[in-house]
Amino acid sequence: MDNHVVRIVEVVNAPRTTRTMPGDERDRVLIALDAGNIQRIYADGRKSHQHWGKGQALWIRAGESYTGENIGSAPMRFVEIELKKQAPVTPAARSHDLDPVAIDPKHNVLLLENEQVRVFRSWREAGATEKMHEHTGAGRVAVLLTDLDANVRVADGSTNPLKALSGDVLWSGTVTHATTNLGSKKFAMVVVEVK
Repeated sequence: MDNHVVRIVEVVNAPRTTRTMPGDERDRVLIALDAGNIQRIYADGRKSHQHWGKGQALWIRAGESYTGENIGSAPMRFVEIELKKQAPVTPAARSHDLDPVAIDPKHNVLLLENEQVRVFRSWREAGATEKMHEHTGAGRVAVLLTDLDANVRVADGSTNPLKALSGDVLWSGTVTHATTNLGSKKFAMVVVEVK
């Protein structure tokens, strides 16, 4: 996906291979689609071991450079979200009554937040419906951690069916909506709101 706000790619790290993350000019969010172990090697020779869980998110500031090695025995997939714009001087206003993290903390857990993004994990049990909520700012990326079979009701009352697979990435602008899980299993996603 590539639009005026973000460029999104899926990266696959094969076992025992390295990938250099160049010190790009843009900030990025990295989200793991698989669990695994990565060893980071920095320019000064330092090493750090990281265990990643499925759905874990990492903020990579512009200019940060390192080499990552998948030290596990299975491939690891990541969604890399490159932000094309700087943080807004004044972030979009957010109504507490429509903030998904504030109104339903049982199903929306904040993973990280800074001047550029707010990232949270969201899930819904089979047959359950979210509370009406809004995503503010420049747009929203949803990275699916499970398959999704849902019905989305937007603020104007219209509804739309939505089917997607685990690993799919969905983009939308500012939106007020509530989703009903029509599937027989819980669905889960990581939501990245770009401010």
